[in-house]
Amino acid sequence: MTPLKRLALTHDTVGTVARGHPWVYRDGVIGSAAVGEPVELLDGKGKRVAWGLFEPGPIAVRVLGRDPMPVDRLLEMRLSAAFSLRRQLAHDLGDTDAYRVCHGEGDRLPGLVVDRYGDTFVVRLYARAWERHLGAIVEALRGQGVTCIWRRFGVGKVDDREGGEVLLGPEPADGIVVREHGMKLLARVKVGQKTGLFLDQREHRLRVRGWASGRSVTNLFSYNGGFSVAAALGGATRVTTVDIAPAAVDDAKAIFRLNGIDPSHHRFEVADVFNWKGPAADLVVCDPPSLTHDKESDAPARKAYRDLHRQILPMVGGWLATSSCTARLPWDRWEEAVRDGLGHGGPGLPDARWSRLYTGSEPADHPIGLSHPEGRYLKFMLITRDSG
Repeated sequence: MTPLKRLALTHDTVGTVARGHPWVYRDGVIGSAAVGEPVELLDGKGKRVAWGLFEPGPIAVRVLGRDPMPVDRLLEMRLSAAFSLRRQLAHDLGDTDAYRVCHGEGDRLPGLVVDRYGDTFVVRLYARAWERHLGAIVEALRGQGVTCIWRRFGVGKVDDREGGEVLLGPEPADGIVVREHGMKLLARVKVGQKTGLFLDQREHRLRVRGWASGRSVTNLFSYNGGFSVAAALGGATRVTTVDIAPAAVDDAKAIFRLNGIDPSHHRFEVADVFNWKGPAADLVVCDPPSLTHDKESDAPARKAYRDLHRQILPMVGGWLATSSCTARLPWDRWEEAVRDGLGHGGPGLPDARWSRLYTGSEPADHPIGLSHPEGRYLKFMLITRDSG
């Protein structure tokens, strides 16, 4: 293969890259290259440490390994390994045709995400470096039992626009009905959140279904009601679904109908959760969007989660299933913020003792590299209050 452009790593970056971290930050490399250009990364003695793809922005190189190879061959090899891993995980994934095919850094393709919804692959790029190699990505995804490959836009530092484009086959449907653990969900791959659904909460939706029997349930920040329909199918007496987006709430009602549930027996609210107050429910599900983008400190995130849990406390009649997708906060700091928020109920509310019953994180189709702690983002726990 053609010799790669050679860039020097700074002294304090060499060890991190050598241990397998998939990113080189801008101040960790000397020199530059074209966007998406393969580069060789050298230590102070001119010895190769790794290679990767160059890009603009705070992350300058997406590291792909130690020994260079043609990018198309690497994509074919690593995506093939990703497909094989998902086949091996079939038992863990359960009866579903919606799952993550490639989880970026966890599948050693940093910045590249591919999700499957039935017969459609949805590609999302979190690194501009991959745009140059889109053709090779499509070729590596070909022949995996799908009829459509759709690229979803919406990542500010990469494409910063709405919509998407067809990479292979016909344009996908506006809504794709998929199955998950015996229920039907509606994925809006063109306009919905992320690539259409929050696939990383699949196992937690199943947990909520098991916890809901005979309980009233309130689902806050519901998006299109995945937790809500899971609770209803699990035998909840009444489900309240709350989201700020009217289209998402409409889809939640449609998903209830897809599963043979009459939405009129339940409650749907278009409201900003931060300004909404509802009656106490036996089980409250709280899965907010990332509450901070501050990269300098975790203090704003801790305050945001503390304040949120302080606000929702009056609605929690017993059980609370709460979650965070904020990588900024590690588990212990997030749990501390939740505990602090729930420990201040305000006038007229008794002090409560809380017990943690269950914890969860990323599912098996969202692998996290052991050398990439920044990839650990999802936190989920069920806690219960004993006020006796």
